[in-house]
Amino acid sequence: MNDFQEFVTNGAQKITPGQIASFEEELPLVLAKINEVNPPEQPNLRCHAQFLVRYVEDCLDSKYTPDDVGALAEAIFALMYLHKGVDIIPDIIPSIGYSDDSAVVRTVLAGHVKEFTQFGEVSGIPFSSLSIEA
Repeated sequence: MNDFQEFVTNGAQKITPGQIASFEEELPLVLAKINEVNPPEQPNLRCHAQFLVRYVEDCLDSKYTPDDVGALAEAIFALMYLHKGVDIIPDIIPSIGYSDDSAVVRTVLAGHVKEFTQFGEVSGIPFSSLSIEA
């Protein structure tokens, strides 16, 4: 397990039901931030995060039942990480500010390909069309 995988796994394991409930209310703000974010150094961050938002929304709204609950926990963690103001690398640093956010999101996507492929088939959002590249 690499450092980002460990970071994501540990972070996801610490999320409480109360945090999930609060986060669900913040999803529109998360989506708004994602739609504003378009760092040239991480051109896929926006579409990766939008996919995770849709996945989390559908899971929390009981429109999709995940086979891999670890994927849901990690997706929530990744979106919480992207949304919060304090990162390993502050977002305001030019050229590299979103590299940690992108790495966390890509770690989640790469770690649960089967789950996200299945969700993509059900939701009509083909996961295979997403590149896991930065």
